[in-house]
Amino acid sequence: MSTYPTSYSRSPTLLFSQNSLNALGRSNFSISRLNEQLATGLDILRPSDDPIRSSTISILDGRLEYTDQLLKNLEFAGNSLGILDHALGDAKSLVDEALAIASGQLSSPSDPESRQGQAVIIDSLISSLFNISNSESLVGFVFGGTAPGTAPVSYLNGGYNFSGGQGGLMAALGSASDIPITLGAGNAIGALSSRIEGSVDLDPDLTDSTRLSDLNGARQLGITSGVFEMSFNTGATMQIDISAADTIGDVADIVEAAIIQYESDNGVTILGSGGVSVSGGSLDFDIAVGGSLEFIDVLGSQVGANLGIVQSPATPLTDTAGTGADLDPNLSWTTPITALNGLGGAALDDLQLNTNGQSVTVDLSGATTLGDIRSALESAGSGLRVEISENGRGLNIITETAGTNNLALSISEVAGGNDTATMLGIRSFANDTPISVFNDGRGVDISTGSPNSAQDIDFTIVLGDDFDIEIDLQPGDIETVETLITAINTQANAQLTAAGRPTTDFSAQLSATSNGIEFTQSPAVGAVGAIGISPGNSPAAEQLGLMSATSSNSNNTLTSEDRAKVRVNNLFTHLLDLAEALRTDDTLGIQIASENMKESLDDLIESQGLVGGYAQRIDTEVVRQEDKELFDLAMRSQLRDLDYAQASSRFSQLQLQLQATMSVIAQTQSRTLLDFLG
Repeated sequence: MSTYPTSYSRSPTLLFSQNSLNALGRSNFSISRLNEQLATGLDILRPSDDPIRSSTISILDGRLEYTDQLLKNLEFAGNSLGILDHALGDAKSLVDEALAIASGQLSSPSDPESRQGQAVIIDSLISSLFNISNSESLVGFVFGGTAPGTAPVSYLNGGYNFSGGQGGLMAALGSASDIPITLGAGNAIGALSSRIEGSVDLDPDLTDSTRLSDLNGARQLGITSGVFEMSFNTGATMQIDISAADTIGDVADIVEAAIIQYESDNGVTILGSGGVSVSGGSLDFDIAVGGSLEFIDVLGSQVGANLGIVQSPATPLTDTAGTGADLDPNLSWTTPITALNGLGGAALDDLQLNTNGQSVTVDLSGATTLGDIRSALESAGSGLRVEISENGRGLNIITETAGTNNLALSISEVAGGNDTATMLGIRSFANDTPISVFNDGRGVDISTGSPNSAQDIDFTIVLGDDFDIEIDLQPGDIETVETLITAINTQANAQLTAAGRPTTDFSAQLSATSNGIEFTQSPAVGAVGAIGISPGNSPAAEQLGLMSATSSNSNNTLTSEDRAKVRVNNLFTHLLDLAEALRTDDTLGIQIASENMKESLDDLIESQGLVGGYAQRIDTEVVRQEDKELFDLAMRSQLRDLDYAQASSRFSQLQLQLQATMSVIAQTQSRTLLDFLG
């Protein structure tokens, strides 16, 4: 007996067919989607499947991508630090070998020929150090500092020029991002000299083009942008906004325009023909006679105070006192030479630059800005860099080339050069030069405190008539070149006077041109014989350059050798010194080079320990990032990936459902007796 569902007993055939097809389509769609999930292994195939989970997955994808990049960065950093550690280790081994050679030459008698052979070995060690200093990693040259794309050390005129920058290259390394992955200037291999530091405060005036960022401000807190107020003769107030200002000239223009507007709005006369300008280091206001202009800072602001026009207690500007406080401008490369008060109005001329074995006369008479001075000096001397001092008041001259003493840097005067180097504060041997910088920073040793005062004689000046002037220096006498000269003249005058001789028989002074101390005897004494120096009970005469002094003026003048030359204090310098000392059979030179290398060895060990610590932090960060990546992957998998067991069960259910649907459709669509009736 045939049957059919009672629910469709009164339904049209078309509706029945559509409902059947819809049921079949839903089952097929579910099976199709589940097939796609099983094929891809993903539970969410498109964001619309589950917007909330899709958003979370998107965040996790971003985190995983960032973590992956960090791990690549950490891999590069680890490679760079590993090569850096290896290079420092090789340099340490090299220094150990050099120290062993030096120790052998100092501990046992050695002939000059043997020392010549040892010098050749040191030369090979220098070549090895050159290769080590240009070691490369995946990120570039490991001693290149912030510019690892360029070889940091190059051979230049017999010296080794270090051109790497300060600091090290930084990268995104997660919590280890503060770790430099290269080394720059400041380590034993790449040390720079900054000994010639400007000794003169050039004290620049303000100019209209002086940038606000180059001003220390009246309160030494810089210049801040913002709003302050003004009033005239205690009348109405008006706000002035200098936020758009970049230079002090901009500030003057904005303030003057505001005052002119105030004059128009209130029917008063505030400014004279001079308006608002700069004078010296301050803003200057040409106030009309009898006027009283006051500036006021708004609550919580110090804009006017920093500009030096708001005083505490309040002090208005008048026709007799219209200048604000000094804004203390710093030097910049655009600072005009005419604005440098430290020059005292004198014109610049020539100076003598000696570096890398070359002596060049540099003409600064045509310089109009500080930048012109820099260009002239840097173009005249290879391996030379000119910088503005950190306090913004003077110039620093930095040599980048390590070499022997004949390649050292010195700056001296030129006859008729208007004392240009001294005016700029960059003469390397001047009255204010500390004695402590002599002999590559070793200073000068004197004999003092002996029970017998005769044992404290540091050297004797022998005049042409064999009159001896004994010099007994005290610690206070060797603070600067000036204190040394004063002590020598004081003792010489006392001894000449005690002997009944005129004090004009001898004098000591700083050489006007060449870098050294001049000892001069009178022509009358010189007619008998030449002036000379006899060493005493200390090495002071040698360390002051008196034993290698040059004679002039018919042997009436002795000028000491320049012992204040500036050299790079790094391994290249010390190894070059050792090689030279071995070639010249200079036992003292070997000892000094050996002592300096021991200091560099300590720096190498310290640098290697620091790099090792950096490498350990990198390894720790790699583990941390990998753990983080694993956690994110697990979380993303829970949100995104398909549960195969559940999907398989669901697939079986859908297959049964499809079969059942098709069976029902087939059964309900079969023809019955009713199809043939009426």
